[in-house]
Amino acid sequence: MIAESHIETIKQVGANGQVSLGKKYAGKQIQVLTLIDGTIIIKPGKFIPDNEMWLYNKNNNEIIDRAIKWAETNKRHENFDEIVDLVQND
Repeated sequence: MIAESHIETIKQVGANGQVSLGKKYAGKQIQVLTLIDGTIIIKPGKFIPDNEMWLYNKNNNEIIDRAIKWAETNKRHENFDEIVDLVQND
């Protein structure tokens, strides 16, 4: 639901399909929603890539916390076999 509607400016879509939103939004992420009737809604925000979404799953918080704790309390090893042995026996 849109609380208030204000038309600030009319923009022209360039031949390359781009619209300039102005320097206010330079470097920011936006979400572009296209409704069935062709209405386009642009929402600024911070968005999580699909391949990082698992980090924000509440079920994974405990696993991540355990991994961080383990990394903080165990010395670094260069040999992969030693690491596997340590993890399996921990």
